[in-house]
Amino acid sequence: MSVELASVHPTRLELLRLKHRKSMAEGIVDILKKEVDALTLTLFELVKKRSPLRDKMYATLREAYNLFVEAEMISGSKRIEEASLVAQPIDCKISEEKKKGVLGLLFPVFQLVEETQIFGPRFNPLDTPANLDDSSSKIKDALHAIVKLAEIEESVKILLEVIAIKKRQMNRLQFKILPELDATIRYIELILEETERQDAIRVRVLQRKRKERALKHA
Repeated sequence: MSVELASVHPTRLELLRLKHRKSMAEGIVDILKKEVDALTLTLFELVKKRSPLRDKMYATLREAYNLFVEAEMISGSKRIEEASLVAQPIDCKISEEKKKGVLGLLFPVFQLVEETQIFGPRFNPLDTPANLDDSSSKIKDALHAIVKLAEIEESVKILLEVIAIKKRQMNRLQFKILPELDATIRYIELILEETERQDAIRVRVLQRKRKERALKHA
């Protein structure tokens, strides 16, 4: 007999209390399973969005690079370098907000914010080909995609961490707490059954002795 079982009081009240605890633990396991399913579904949805967005980002970067190479071929790398040195820089920052998602979890919302407003072509159209402005525009589109990818990656990280926590809780209940409760409940039931058998035997012995005394005095 384990030390834990030896310290248990084998009473009906304790049996009812343990069965109630078992019922609650099983209910928590069901809730955790549903929550993990909901979190996993959201995770799959994010992963499905991630791949096409990443493909789009790479495609946009390739377009930007090809346009830049074309501009260099038209004007020469020296002219393009000079144009880049005098062009107005674009200052950007990333704003972050929070939004509620599945199970009330807070997920990040990243947004690329351009702090510099440029109206018209960024580069002088008389000195550089239009391909250079088109390349710059494509780079900006790629940056927006990169920021959104970072948003998805952070959300995926949050989901994976929460799923891992809930699975650990579920495993502890399923493979530690519930088996321990089952073993303790069975132990108390056996003790109570044995006590009932002994009480029944004592009752039969007392009844037999009464009958024997009655027959002696008859």
